[in-house]
Amino acid sequence: MLETKPTRKSRVPDATVIDAIEKLTAAGFAGDWEDALESHLTLFRAQAVYRDAVAARMETLGLSVSRFNMLWRLFLEDGHRLTVTTLGSRLEVSAPNVMRMVRALEENGWVETKKSETDRRVTFVDLTSEGEQRFTELVPKALAIYEELWSGLTKKETAQLAQILSKLRQSLLSRYIGGDRLRPYRLEKKTRTSRAPQDGSKTG
Repeated sequence: MLETKPTRKSRVPDATVIDAIEKLTAAGFAGDWEDALESHLTLFRAQAVYRDAVAARMETLGLSVSRFNMLWRLFLEDGHRLTVTTLGSRLEVSAPNVMRMVRALEENGWVETKKSETDRRVTFVDLTSEGEQRFTELVPKALAIYEELWSGLTKKETAQLAQILSKLRQSLLSRYIGGDRLRPYRLEKKTRTSRAPQDGSKTG
């Protein structure tokens, strides 16, 4: 028995995506763009809902998503230390926005800042011992949240999606790495591959 190829309607339950594709097709726009547009719209719509779901669940930890992500970066870093510039590149935000978050976390005892002894233009952000202890207590709760968020997919589906998204990211980076819009990725790559010591060098 021959297998029937799923139609777009049968494999994508998102009426908004289907409607957009059908209207563009009916309007006479030619080309093999349907699958690309379907993926584009589906990714953006899923990302928006996922972002809101993460923010809502993270509220139970007493931290915004952005502040949690900053602490997460510091927690996973050897020595629990990063420069303001490196934090910005990892979080894809500007230095002023990084400093606003750092000041708020500093006021609550999570982090502390120190100027480099060899280059006063460089500012380090360190996770305090209290911050490390408090964040360690949050990690199991955060992992449970992530597990809950992805519980609508099977383990196989989750793994497949992670692989596809990773492939997409690498494809985009390889083709657009020279663009100004991807400067944070270039800086992150340079920082990670240089392995310069966190002792005041200008790489951060």
